Amino acid sequence: MDPSLLVAFDASVLYGPDNATPTSGAVGFVVEEGTTTHIEGSRSVDAVVSNVALEYRALLAAVRAVDDRFDRVASVHIHGDADEVINVVDPSQPAEPTGRVVSRRVIEIRDRLSAVPDVTYRALPRTLNERAHRLARSGHSHERRGHGRRGPDG
Repeated sequence: MDPSLLVAFDASVLYGPDNATPTSGAVGFVVEEGTTTHIEGSRSVDAVVSNVALEYRALLAAVRAVDDRFDRVASVHIHGDADEVINVVDPSQPAEPTGRVVSRRVIEIRDRLSAVPDVTYRALPRTLNERAHRLARSGHSHERRGHGRRGPDG
């Protein structure tokens, strides 16, 4: 039976003493099926444009991990605390991506999910996205090349 996956993603930006200059960016995600964690990812990001831009990177990293790991899945349920990202990547919503980079990321996310029969998108409060948030925060301590961890079954 093809798995039904929950994908949670988040991003984190640390700022300098002026609380305006980004000093570090990181992304995190987790892919689960029921109580089984299949994939966790946490990595630093060299270029920090904005927190929203990093949220797109976090979701793209998660979707790439799903695409690389699974040949087929029954459903993917995307959860994140970035309403704008959720609304733009969900093809049923009227929101459109802004800018070349975001457009490329949205196209790749949708392309990688296009063979999945059931894809849902849900914006959550941060309190319900805590695990992905912790993974994103931990990405600040990883080397620039990034870091990913697989779950207990892989």
